[in-house]
This record gives sequence, C-alpha cells and structure tokens, in this order.
Amino acid sequence: MIRLVVLVAVIFAFSSEALALHLTDRQVTISGPIDVVNAQKTSAKLLVMDSGAKAPIYLMLSSTKGSAQGVLLLADTIRSMDNPVVAVVQVQVHGAGAALAVLTDRLVMYRSSGLVFTEVEYQGVKKPEPPKTRPAKDAKAPTAAKAPTAADKLLQSVRTAYLERFWDRIAGRLKLKAPDLKAKLEAGGFSYTPIQALRKKIARSVVEKLRYSKLAEEKSETKITTTRKRDRTASPSKD
Repeated sequence: MIRLVVLVAVIFAFSSEALALHLTDRQVTISGPIDVVNAQKTSAKLLVMDSGAKAPIYLMLSSTKGSAQGVLLLADTIRSMDNPVVAVVQVQVHGAGAALAVLTDRLVMYRSSGLVFTEVEYQGVKKPEPPKTRPAKDAKAPTAAKAPTAADKLLQSVRTAYLERFWDRIAGRLKLKAPDLKAKLEAGGFSYTPIQALRKKIARSVVEKLRYSKLAEEKSETKITTTRKRDRTASPSKD
C-alpha cells in the first residue's frame, strides 16, 4: 500500500513544472568524481536497488568532475534497468556531472542549481598539448614538438572517436546538433539555469518542496536443497 501511494505521488508530481519531490529510501548519492572506479561502485548499487521494489530510483547529483567513460558506464547501466532513474541536481554541476544528469530517465533540479557543460576528459589519455614555444624575447626558433609514436597516434584516435560518440549522446538529450554542441564546447562551454532547462524541455521540474517516505521492505528467501549419495563397499567378514 505504501509503495502504491508513493508511485501515485511521483506520477502526479512529475506532471507539473513546480515539483513537490517525494523521495524514498531508494537513493544513490553522487558527490565525488564520476570516474570509472566510482561509476562501477554506483552501477552496482543501482542494480541492487533495481532488483528490489518497483519504484523510481533517485540519483542525488552534486558532482563536478569525472570522465566520459565513467558517465557512459552509468548511462548504459541506467538504460538497462527496469525502474526509472531520476536525476536530482542539488547544486550547480559541471562537466561529467551535467552530462550524467541529462542521460538519466528524468531530470529535476533544485531552484539554486544549474547545469554547466564543459569538456569532459577521456580517462587514461590526455588531450594533446600544443607545442611549447620559446619566449618572444628569445630570437631562436620555437622548440620543435616531439613526434608522436604509432601508439600515441592510436590512443589519440581512440580518444577522439570515443568522445565523439559521447557528445553525440549528450547532443541528442540537449536537442542540439553534434557540430553545434562541439562549437559551444570549444568556445569554452555553456550553462543552463533550472528555468532555462525547463524551457528547453531538458529538465522536467524545479523542486519546490521535499517529502520523504520509507518504502515497505520486500524480503525474498532462496532455499537450496542438496542431495548427497554415498556408496559404501562392505568388506567380507572373516571367521
């Protein structure tokens, strides 16, 4: 009965731009970097919750760092789940945090929060640095950049291709064309306030009130029955 009331409240709340957010104990907090290691841990928590009650799972977001691989690992997990995952943006999130927010099933935002879209790193391979030059007062020619090895070229090509796929997915959620999104990022990035995100239909609602209910616990028990058979050989008795 409690679960039914919570589900009805959530459905009703999401029908309005001003949201009375009805939270439950099905929450996962993401405040640190969304790198591969942390994403794996969070993914495991989400899957455990998904196997329980049939109700939304809330992703409480305040992260401002992370990698493209970490974000997509979580996005793929969320896509595979049966229950909807609702991103609750509590503060102004940057980079990986903003990217993850728009890749969830629903996005709601606190009134003082925001989404800041900037370049996101590819974990393990850094963006190539421009060649270093000598100071202007030095009359000598600029220092020649070290020629990349074949392995360097491969890793950079992998990095570029992965980030293109990453930003293609983000562009779809932001209702932008990938080249336009790329141009905005190369120019330094851009941001949305909660109201702007609402108007662009990126966010579903702005949180005005918070409520909390604890869902009834569902317990399941697995019994394993093992049958053991032991053969015995009797030795003949001696008179």
